[in-house]
Amino acid sequence: MYIKTSKWSWLAVTPMMIFLLGIFVWPVFSFLMLSFGDSLSAPSFVHYQKIITTPIYRQIIFNTFNIALLVTIFSVIFSYPIVYLLANVSKRMRKFLFILVLLPFWTSALVRTTAWIVILQRKGILNEMLLFTGIFNEPISFIYNFSGVLIGMTHVLMPFVIFPLYAAYKNIDYSLIEAAESLGSKSYQTVKRLIIPLTMPGVIAGSIIVFMSAIGYYITPALMGGPKQTMIAMLIENNINRTLNWELAAALSSVLLFSTLILFIIFQKYFGFDNLLSSNSQKGSSQFYKRKEKFSPSKITMYFLGGLVCVFLIAPIVIVFPMSLSASPFLEFPPQEYSLRWYESFFSDNRWLRGLWNSLIAAAVTIAISLPIGTLAAVGVNEMKRKTRLWLETLFILPMVIPVIIFAISLFYFIAPLRLNNSAVTLGIAHSVLAMPFVFLTVSASLKNFNKNLELAAYSLGASWKTMFWRIMLPSITPGIIAGAIFAFIQSFDDVILALFLTNIKSRTLPRIMFEGVAHEIDPTIVAISGLLITLTVLLFAINALFASERENDPNI
Repeated sequence: MYIKTSKWSWLAVTPMMIFLLGIFVWPVFSFLMLSFGDSLSAPSFVHYQKIITTPIYRQIIFNTFNIALLVTIFSVIFSYPIVYLLANVSKRMRKFLFILVLLPFWTSALVRTTAWIVILQRKGILNEMLLFTGIFNEPISFIYNFSGVLIGMTHVLMPFVIFPLYAAYKNIDYSLIEAAESLGSKSYQTVKRLIIPLTMPGVIAGSIIVFMSAIGYYITPALMGGPKQTMIAMLIENNINRTLNWELAAALSSVLLFSTLILFIIFQKYFGFDNLLSSNSQKGSSQFYKRKEKFSPSKITMYFLGGLVCVFLIAPIVIVFPMSLSASPFLEFPPQEYSLRWYESFFSDNRWLRGLWNSLIAAAVTIAISLPIGTLAAVGVNEMKRKTRLWLETLFILPMVIPVIIFAISLFYFIAPLRLNNSAVTLGIAHSVLAMPFVFLTVSASLKNFNKNLELAAYSLGASWKTMFWRIMLPSITPGIIAGAIFAFIQSFDDVILALFLTNIKSRTLPRIMFEGVAHEIDPTIVAISGLLITLTVLLFAINALFASERENDPNI
């Protein structure tokens, strides 16, 4: 039986291996080799020397790591109050708070960045509130500078700290806290000497993910930052689109890739990406929210701060709908008059509709490719020995680790001579590379909960691996497959960076058109589109929550 399982396992993982090696690994490797000049037999390091010796490049690298570090620190600081809130409120309230955390996590980063620009602009909501209080006499510049980048990136990346930190916090043995308090420990002493050390593994895991994502980030700093906030990803894009210096762009990409891979190796060795995704469950210890305590000043403070973080997470999503219904040609909140004119503008403009159609085509291709291949890979890896499983998991997760800007430029360099970078189908194939890891991880998480006794029972009755898969395993992991399909759709529909390089004016997707519009001046139609995208996100989130609930209640998984 092991021979059969081994044979089918390797057949299952082969499609994803071939797909990633051909569409992901080889293009990236070929592009990075440009950094060493025309001849690999006599490699040149002149471009790396230029990066080291040129002050502006050193400054941009410093900016990148400085911004990434500050975003990581702020993400950790802001995560503690909301995690404390999640662990101490009632079960019903905890589910509601999880929705407030997960909904922004699912919502398009471009939509959230657009909303923050609206909130933080000189005539935006935040400045109006500050002027109304009388604290300030003139508007404050919150965007197109350092503060705008920090706010926007912290909002996008903070959930990656919340999830592992909550997983660590909920597993604290409350008897330790009771013992500390019985010995006279003050609240700040308990936090300093007990809670922070015990939750440090979650902090480190989340911090690595945030820092690794931040150093390669593009959308938010490009839209909310200024020239002094230029980061490596923006510099790489500039060398491709403006100066056409492919060799220097490849050298910069190598520096960025090397930094990312070091962080990924550390994370994978001590934590693991699959554990991060599979631990985002709303299950967990109930020891915190069942206990009843008197409210102390420190607890009231933590509750208040946790509530502020919730407002911070949900505010950009909430304000979009009222603003999209404004009759004014200018962005205002609250609207003086309500109208559907901007929704009508969207549905009557062929440019927007063509972009929507291209996005849907790309998403359909992405799901059609990534769902079966990612599912088979997860099933195959699940049946393998631990060492083999580890290196295959690492390969399959790489596309969600390596900065998208590197993959986008590498694939553009690879297919541009073939004149294939002008189709929504090509874009969908590229999106499949980014979507497969999500499918792989969500299905793998379902397989961890799959009852192996059902599989053994099928084998004992003479069923082949193929028969067992179709009749026993597949129905049980269907909720995970559906979750993977939703992730794949969101990954494709939300993408901007690949679309910037792999589409032309006719094949542009909706996010690319929105990005180009936000980069110049926000048309109220973009806010209306953001409202529609948020509605779609809420719908997909509800579907995933429904199937997740069924998965939890199914006794066979």
